[in-house]
Amino acid sequence: MPRPPITSPALFAFLLLATAGSSHAQNVDCRSCHATGTGAGAADFSAIYANVAAHHPVGINYPFGLTASEHFNLPSGQSVGITFFDRNGNGQPDSDEIQLYGEYGAASITCATCHKEHGTRMLPANAPRDVYLRVRNIGSALCLTCHIP
Repeated sequence: MPRPPITSPALFAFLLLATAGSSHAQNVDCRSCHATGTGAGAADFSAIYANVAAHHPVGINYPFGLTASEHFNLPSGQSVGITFFDRNGNGQPDSDEIQLYGEYGAASITCATCHKEHGTRMLPANAPRDVYLRVRNIGSALCLTCHIP
């Protein structure tokens, strides 16, 4: 039976704090804080979410298993609720590896597929723009993790 979505702001805050130092994100929707009217004080990324030309869409299932496609690489690792591309071969979903979230054979693309969680620590003003990417997108490396040209 699938777990219900996280709707309690207190539970969401607890999960963010509890996972701030972990190697992989929890399956939560970043728009809980990063959208208009959330009152969370976080940057509003609504325009980014809406512009699929500039940002990958989220909330879609990754094509593998019965829906596999020759246009996509197959993930090489699986953990409880996480399917991932195991770059270093350690069998664990590390923070620098692309991660898909879901259970019961469905793996969904979420914000945390490509972006590392950030917890509550503020970054310095001179932090690089791609600091939260799991894979630096030099030469389309981030995109080519999943997509076959």
